[in-house]
Amino acid sequence: MKQPKYLALFLAGTLALGGIVPSAIVNAETTEDVTAPDTPVLSAPLHTSSSLTITGEIGTKAEILINGKTYVRLVQDNGEAIFNMSPQSVGKVIDVRLVDASGNISETARAIVAEDPAARPAAPVIKPLTETSREVRVVGEPGQYVVLTVGDKTYKGKFDANGLYRRVITPQPAKSWLEAQTISTKGAKSDTSLRSVYTDRYAPKPARLTKSVTAAMHGVFGKAEPFSTAVVTIGDKTYSAPVMSHGGFIVEIPYQKMGQKMSLVIVDGAGNVSKPKEITVQHKLYHDFHRVYFDGMKLTLPKEAFRASADTRYTETLAPVFLGHPSKANMNFLLNYMAEDGEVIGFEKMTIRVGRAVYTQDIPADEVGYEAYEDGTVEESYVFKPNADLIRFVDRYVRPENRIVVTIEGSDYDLEFNLAGGEKRAFMQSLEYAGY
Repeated sequence: MKQPKYLALFLAGTLALGGIVPSAIVNAETTEDVTAPDTPVLSAPLHTSSSLTITGEIGTKAEILINGKTYVRLVQDNGEAIFNMSPQSVGKVIDVRLVDASGNISETARAIVAEDPAARPAAPVIKPLTETSREVRVVGEPGQYVVLTVGDKTYKGKFDANGLYRRVITPQPAKSWLEAQTISTKGAKSDTSLRSVYTDRYAPKPARLTKSVTAAMHGVFGKAEPFSTAVVTIGDKTYSAPVMSHGGFIVEIPYQKMGQKMSLVIVDGAGNVSKPKEITVQHKLYHDFHRVYFDGMKLTLPKEAFRASADTRYTETLAPVFLGHPSKANMNFLLNYMAEDGEVIGFEKMTIRVGRAVYTQDIPADEVGYEAYEDGTVEESYVFKPNADLIRFVDRYVRPENRIVVTIEGSDYDLEFNLAGGEKRAFMQSLEYAGY
């Protein structure tokens, strides 16, 4: 190692006092320093390291080149300079050289960031898949990278926030192998995980309908095992459609009559067949009604007049309801009023007026129901089975374009309101559903 500058000056002074000729002293002071510092020695950085130790000539400046930038640190009296840094990726190159006071430059020392064996990511898990699988699912550490090898193809991706990586693939032969490896954001690699493709001997789960099939539909809508095939059999004819990657399918069929029976099965790529799902075609208005249980009783309610909770959509309403399955025998009408101020009408008579046409019906006091709520609202209601005259009146006059006025005469006061558009449609749909 070259002599430090302060040592050279000390020797020069000693020689002058000991009788050396002045010319020798002049030569010592004027000799130019052209000797470069020795190449620095660097500590071995790992991808978890937060500093780099540089060992070299005392008093020199260490120039550190990293990520396209140059940083300078002074070599201290202990012969070391410490460069603090954020952890770097595996394979990152760090170049360091020393520069002395005379501008002499050492040879460049190079350090390459290596993997810290104690901080490797955990190996990922490849979920089981069969010879018919068209998707691979790999579970690993959220935010880290994954390298997946399927046959002769390699894919690179990233685990999502739930630690899942998904890749659509072509079906692989049984007993072939897949490989996966996690790579951290700093380039550290996990052990390689392997998964063998197994033979599919299991039948897929039965399909789940997403819509009931009605006489107004020409398709069967449902969910099933992705990439399988949905097959519908009606009599001696079959209809099929592929199940998409998201699990949804639509099998197109001709319009069917209400009550028609059909069977639905799911067939996977290996030929395994699910248990059949039996389907009965419903009325074309099936989807326009809620089916709820209220106080232990099954109700079928038109969506135009009721919410899914069985609450009415209007403060005052006259609407049809079915106590059970929609039929003429199960059809009833509901006359309902929500008194937010707590003052009930005291139902006694109902009148329906459409232009000059009028229908009037008395209301028995003992058949009127009352329900009080915590906010002070009182609900007054009357559920009754319509007679033939009322059915004929409604069937003839209830139309979207007609103004239909309902009057409730009460013991305390009278109330008049118009049927809303939804209530009119509810009557028209219910009469058709019941078979009128």
